[in-house]
Amino acid sequence: MMTKAKEKNEIPFMRKLVIPIIAGGLTGFAASVGVVNFMDGTFGDDISTSRTIAAIVGALYMIIAIGVGIGAASPALGEKFLNTEDADEIREMRSVLIYSAAGMILWGGALTILAFAAPSGPMPAQIALITTALMMAVGSWFGWKSHNASDELFARVNMEATGIAYVGTIVIGGGWAMLAHLEMAQSLAPLDWLTLIYVAGLAAAFIAAGKRGMLKLK
Repeated sequence: MMTKAKEKNEIPFMRKLVIPIIAGGLTGFAASVGVVNFMDGTFGDDISTSRTIAAIVGALYMIIAIGVGIGAASPALGEKFLNTEDADEIREMRSVLIYSAAGMILWGGALTILAFAAPSGPMPAQIALITTALMMAVGSWFGWKSHNASDELFARVNMEATGIAYVGTIVIGGGWAMLAHLEMAQSLAPLDWLTLIYVAGLAAAFIAAGKRGMLKLK
């Protein structure tokens, strides 16, 4: 009996944690390698670390969003890798997940486009500005729709994540700015600040969800 119970507990652990982490890690690594190789071919020797990191972060946003979107569109498939009780819970959260996924794809795409924009990139600055401004605006609208469709718990997590991201950006970005002002570190480029905001937002979402116990295996 003990052996059967242990095996039963190991199944959700493997399915909900180990397998998604391995799959996500491999996907993220493959995407990062693909982005770097593509940028090498596009920029050649003119490639910068700021652009590379921004493109990778933007791609990761889109990969996460695609995974969430697929899970929301197909609850039977989503329950195999999303941390939910079952497919019914995904159906209840479908609108929230789809809105969030749409927003993340647009935000991630906007950051990736900026990484390829002029003056060093192939995309003209004016086109990049108009495109990314529209993508960020529509992405923010989807984010607002997701917030409005959330239940009380998710709404609180969103607000807490916003606060954590704000503090994180102030502490890390502000601390770096002070060091740069004192000529003890190199100043962050404008694209670095955007990337920092993106990373802080993603990290804050996981921190807020973890504080609420939403990352526990189900």
